Amino acid sequence: MLAKLKKRPYIFFLIPGLIVYTALVVYPIISAMQLSLFRWNGIGEKVFVGFNNYKALFTDDYLMKQFANALINSIKLFLLTTLIQTPLQIIMAYMIYANMKGHRFTHIAIFAPQIISTPIIVFIFRILLDSNVGVVNNLLELAGLGNLARPWLGIPELGVAFMYLMITWGGFGIGMTFFLGAMNMVSKDGLEAAYIECAGFWQRLFLVILPQIKITVINLVLVGYIYSMTMFDFSYILGGNTGGIDGSIDVMALFFYRIAFGDSNPVGGKISENSVGMGTTIACVLFLLIFVIALLQIFLINR
Repeated sequence: MLAKLKKRPYIFFLIPGLIVYTALVVYPIISAMQLSLFRWNGIGEKVFVGFNNYKALFTDDYLMKQFANALINSIKLFLLTTLIQTPLQIIMAYMIYANMKGHRFTHIAIFAPQIISTPIIVFIFRILLDSNVGVVNNLLELAGLGNLARPWLGIPELGVAFMYLMITWGGFGIGMTFFLGAMNMVSKDGLEAAYIECAGFWQRLFLVILPQIKITVINLVLVGYIYSMTMFDFSYILGGNTGGIDGSIDVMALFFYRIAFGDSNPVGGKISENSVGMGTTIACVLFLLIFVIALLQIFLINR
């Protein structure tokens, strides 16, 4: 046994990390799966109920309505990120990679909001969109378009859109920087060959660069999906633990928090007495939603 280990010395370096990963990641996941099979509020006696918590999640009208609403909002955020933000990040990264005029300042300016905390970002957008003193409404008044002024943050239909704008403004630069790093590792020979063949500026992006950074694109799309499913701070700060007006900005992580730790609504005894059991059930469902997409990512990369 020792002889085999000596032939593979890297195992000694893997073991400490594996122990830490098992203790901090694997064990909590298994423990949560176990707790999801019990009816428990975190204090009293645990009662084994099997898969009844999962059944209740998908059949109880109160829970299912919140679950569906939170899931839809999370998916909306993911689609907005994938269809709008990711392409724009690639384009901006390419323009900086091509050393456009002022590319250094542009890179710094786009990345700068990344260092601003979430509460400050929300505060900035509240100043912009406030119905009384907001910059947007004041500009509309000055332009003679006061009839278009609205309590923007109080319109439920626009809740996800404004939350997406805040997330994008605060985090656009980090994805762009990853794409820029991937582009810097692209073979120069291919670009020179494309240039000799008279490929245009954008043709070189789509025909040479994008195929070579495909893995980075797939990875960042997955990161965007995971973030959309686990994002909590923007939704909580903007709308509290109820997810805003009629749950307009409710998301999966906030739904879990509300069920597991309680909210200000009179939900009756059925859920509050099973807060930990139902909360871990929601966490396990969320884990499965992410795990399946992660497996799909591995398949696409290794195809």
